[in-house]
Amino acid sequence: MFTLGDIKLNALVISPPLAGVSSYPYRAINRKFGCEFSFLEMINCHSLAYSSNQTCEMMRFTEEELPLGIQLLGENESFLLRALEKIQDLPFSIVDLNAACPQKKIISRGEGAYLLKTPKKLARLLKLMVKNCAKPVSLKMRLGWADDSRAYDIASSCQDTGIKAIFIHGRTKAQGYGGEIDYKAIARIKKKLKVPVIASGNILNAELAKKMFDETGCDAVTVARGALGNPWIFREIKEYIKNGKLLERPGVEDIIKTMKSHLKLSCDFYGKKRGLSHFKKFFIWYTRSFKGVKPLRGEITRLNTLEGAIDMMPKFKKIGSNKAKNREF
Repeated sequence: MFTLGDIKLNALVISPPLAGVSSYPYRAINRKFGCEFSFLEMINCHSLAYSSNQTCEMMRFTEEELPLGIQLLGENESFLLRALEKIQDLPFSIVDLNAACPQKKIISRGEGAYLLKTPKKLARLLKLMVKNCAKPVSLKMRLGWADDSRAYDIASSCQDTGIKAIFIHGRTKAQGYGGEIDYKAIARIKKKLKVPVIASGNILNAELAKKMFDETGCDAVTVARGALGNPWIFREIKEYIKNGKLLERPGVEDIIKTMKSHLKLSCDFYGKKRGLSHFKKFFIWYTRSFKGVKPLRGEITRLNTLEGAIDMMPKFKKIGSNKAKNREF
């Protein structure tokens, strides 16, 4: 448990915003398996300011999901203020600013990780948020653009704006999502900062989560790719951190049961056609590490009915009758 302003956040493992992934069905499944705090998908300030239909859909949540965070993407002060006005009456626990996304289209707009190249502007945006937002403000950053030489200075100047936490991905923008995590750099920043530090990067199983805690001293971790088709990771991490016990990996029956729940949630949320389309990528993630599943993956991409997807489950059960290998993501 750590404090964000007046809010005590009882979350050891957090689900971060993932574009095209972190909608209600995904968050609901993760919460079922022990995720105590989630973010919506990353929300573009410009789109939110104009209340685009897609953004309004991305903003849908239920009271049962609380506490919940929202992460904003933007670099324009005017649109950032308009976005804050749109969410001021919504019950989010944290309002986060993204200075970490390395995608080319986002960088080209001066958003995401590009803000690490303009630390004064980044600090100005955060001051604006702190002044105009009643909820705790946080920052998601990377260790730098090409190296970590300015990481602490950037984090420290951002802390001075009044934000209540910093989420740090242990790679630079240049690394993208490849290369080694710099645990030492995160540890140096954590040691010197007063606000909570939530670390991320390569947390693909319980052992790697513990390594992040042990080597950085962070207050919590976020699990991104490690939770795709693997919601069990949340309870596995908590059990391993608290009791040093590695839980047994789910068998094929558990996976099928969870897939059916996820598919139903997806269809209830999006409607049958879009729900099935949205679920297809999750089927691929859920069935990783099973030999002989490739033909089924091809089959599901061609399906266009919910009934067809349900009929596929027994086929997967037959293929997955042998125990899955320990998953390596």
